[in-house]
This record gives sequence, C-alpha cells and structure tokens, in this order.
Amino acid sequence: MTHRNTCPHCQNTTDAGNSTRHCIRKGWYRRKFDGRRIQRFFCRSCNKTFSTLTQTPTWRQQKPFINNKLAFKLCSGTSQRRAARELGVDPKTIARRLVFLGQVVRKVNERHLMKRYGLVTDVRFDDMESSIHTKLKPVSIPLVVEHHSREIIALQVCSMPAKGHLAKKSLKKYGPRKDERPIARRQVLDTLAKVAAPKIVVKTDQCPQYPALIKAAIPQAEHVTVKGRRGCVVGQGELKKIGFDPLFSLNHTAASIRANVNRLFRRTWCTSKRGDRLKDHLDIYIWFHNHYLLANPAKRKPPSCIPTLRLRF
Repeated sequence: MTHRNTCPHCQNTTDAGNSTRHCIRKGWYRRKFDGRRIQRFFCRSCNKTFSTLTQTPTWRQQKPFINNKLAFKLCSGTSQRRAARELGVDPKTIARRLVFLGQVVRKVNERHLMKRYGLVTDVRFDDMESSIHTKLKPVSIPLVVEHHSREIIALQVCSMPAKGHLAKKSLKKYGPRKDERPIARRQVLDTLAKVAAPKIVVKTDQCPQYPALIKAAIPQAEHVTVKGRRGCVVGQGELKKIGFDPLFSLNHTAASIRANVNRLFRRTWCTSKRGDRLKDHLDIYIWFHNHYLLANPAKRKPPSCIPTLRLRF
C-alpha cells in the first residue's frame, strides 16, 4: 500500500523535519464494489495524483473479492468457464486472474520454501506428462516431492517430442518439437538444492538421464533408483499395480494433481492452450496443496473461513 508521504510516480518522500509537504490530501472516492472510502493525494513535485491503493497488487481490479474464491475453485476440479459462470464474471476476467494469481502465489511459494521448518532430507523426483491443445503436442512436468510430508518442492512445464504411435503424426503435422526436459529438470533440481540437507536422499525411477543431472545439481545427494511399474488402471499411470510403491509419495501427489486440476484430467475436453498458463495453474495448485490439503484436518475449515490461508492482496 502506498504511503501518504511517498509519491509512487517520482518517489519523492517528505522529510520528517521539512515543514513543506510534497504530498498533500486531495479529495477521496468510494470504491465501487464495497463503498469503502479511499483517500487521494497530490504530489507537488510531479503534479500527479495517487491514492492509498496505488501500486497494491489488486490496483484497478473491479472485483478483487473473487481472487481467493477463484484460487480454490481452480484447485478443486473446476474449469475456467464454469468458474466464470459460478462467480458471475466474464471468462476473460478469469483468464486474466489466472495469470495474476500465478504471479502472486509464485512469490508466496518462494517465501514458504525459504522459511520452511527445516532442510529437506528425503525426496522423490520424476516427470508427469500432459499435452498442449492436442496429444500430438506433449509436455513434461518435472516434479520434486518431499517423501514424508508429500509437500511439493518445485515443478516446471516444458515441451517434449511425441513418442510411441503418435511420433510420426506429430512430426508430420507440427514438425519437430524441442526437447526442453533437461533444462526444466535442472531448474527443478536447482530449486531443491537451495533447501537440500547435507545428506539428502533422492529416489527416482531408472531413467538414464537422472543420475548426471542430480550429480551436477546436488553433488552430495545419495541417488537411489527403483524399477518403474505399470499403472493399476488404464489412464491412471500414477497409481501402481504393486502392493508397495517406493515412489508412492510422488505418484500419489501426481494423481492428486490430476484429480484437482481440470486441465490435467485424463478424460476431459478442458485442455491447456499455452504452456505458461499451465504453469500458472500448477503454481496455484502448489499453494493450495502445501497450505490447505496438507494442513491438520482437525484445524481445517471451509475456504471462506481460513484467514491464515488466504492470499494477501
């Protein structure tokens, strides 16, 4: 929130011992959606006006009260169009707020990662797969999950070439696709390295690219590999057919992501059109997963009654 003695345009600040004030009061207005009285100020240095809400995250938003409701809806299997209908706003508003919420929660997730209760000692690392617009445009989602708490440490979204029986069709229709998986995996592991304990255990499947990446990003890590297994049900690759899954914490978290993010449903007509928008949606889910789903069930309340978990705007 802008301070009354500081102009956001010229950054001119009134000195405490100076009798001449650069910023003076100049009227007020009532905010449209709640009628709250907002004070206006005038800067004598640059001859521009501002208010106490200038430069706040929700500045110029007509309906900032939908932000928290939208964040929970996007992480509860609701599509953007259905969220727009339920909240009574235009679908374009939802599309803009998705970008806005993604920017806000990224900062929240970074602060939470740096101020967490301790260093990470045991994690699971693997890739999820989805698509952009069509199955002929697959994307990879490298993911790191803490084993004991199932807290999501980091993830990225990157393009990858089509494989299997779709490879030839994808190459013919859309041309060669860049394989950005090594870069995205390294970014995820670099984020993990910031909170990694001296003797961290990283457990993965037997993908041949993982050992070199983990060794380069976290030299002190103990890398443990396990054999990959088939999914228990067609279309649910994260849930395995075996009795004990060594990567259960990651696979269960990945299945939870697919169950709560509408655009990642296995069978759905809601698909992502852009990779950066998919990343915004997943960043919102990280906030929802780490701060709400993993909260103590005895203290869990409905979303509208959780002031400690509300995004601060």
